[in-house]
Amino acid sequence: MNARRVCRFLGLLAALAAGWVPALAGAQSAWPSRPIRLVVPFVAGGGADVAARLIAAKLQVQLGQQVVVDNKPGGNTLIGAQEIMKAAPDGYTLLWSIDQTFVLNPSLYNRLPYDPRKDFTPVALAITSPTAVIARTQPGSVGDVHELVKRAKADPGKINIGAAAILSQMALEEFNRSAGIETTRVPYKGSAEVAQATIAGDIDAAFDGMAPYVQFVKAGRAKILAVTSAKRFSGLPDVPTLDELGYKGVDFSVWFGVVGPAGLPPEIAKRVSDGVDWAIRQPDVVEKLLVFGFEPAAQTSAAALKGRIDSDLVRYSPVIRKLGFKLD
Repeated sequence: MNARRVCRFLGLLAALAAGWVPALAGAQSAWPSRPIRLVVPFVAGGGADVAARLIAAKLQVQLGQQVVVDNKPGGNTLIGAQEIMKAAPDGYTLLWSIDQTFVLNPSLYNRLPYDPRKDFTPVALAITSPTAVIARTQPGSVGDVHELVKRAKADPGKINIGAAAILSQMALEEFNRSAGIETTRVPYKGSAEVAQATIAGDIDAAFDGMAPYVQFVKAGRAKILAVTSAKRFSGLPDVPTLDELGYKGVDFSVWFGVVGPAGLPPEIAKRVSDGVDWAIRQPDVVEKLLVFGFEPAAQTSAAALKGRIDSDLVRYSPVIRKLGFKLD
């Protein structure tokens, strides 16, 4: 082989090698190629954590990699959110998010360590849960919402209603406005405390998430009078909404979803979103979610989550300002 042919041959090899390197790199970087960490900004064992683990178990079936739940509670989800904000946008660190992080905290804190719109990538809306109006069942307790309103009108400020989460307190205040009544809001640190106070008769009713009351409802010691969502909760189809009962504008539902760091590639977000959508439609997952007061979101896409964040920011911010809620 003469020198000219040798040069051509070597040039051809170089060209082929140049083509193979990107292809090889692409094959090695196929996502996901290792376990994914799902940061949950809540303590283990609560309703939000249980829901995250249910979905994570199904998600790993769809993605072909283990999805490891990593609990990072504290600071009203600030600790978990900051961990995601600082993570590489490679899809291996994701956040199990709640509305608290993106639509409540911006109004509750004077200075937030993150920008809810710029520092994250919406990935998937997963589940929702309405606030419920709850009372105990003992004789003399409130029988229904209309009776609650009647008692409040007869004795302004004498009816005590417990609430823990900011969203539940907002729902209560908007209910008071809609019904034209004055009640005494009794704030608690957590739903477990509200539930115990309700059953003990320390308060007349509660505005709260449903999960802590499941055992009491089954035992006949508590009853769900109404829900604050725009439509009835599918797990309790016989329970009316406040809107149906004539109390307008009291539409407050908690939502959970998956969020990634800013710059997360759209193709990775789409794979996660599709996986979440499949997970929350599985009958065994739906059954367990309903027990904890959750139901699958109608739309799970990144666009659906972004739209929910944007609309809730617009709707909730003036309510929080009006009520004077602050966390710092």
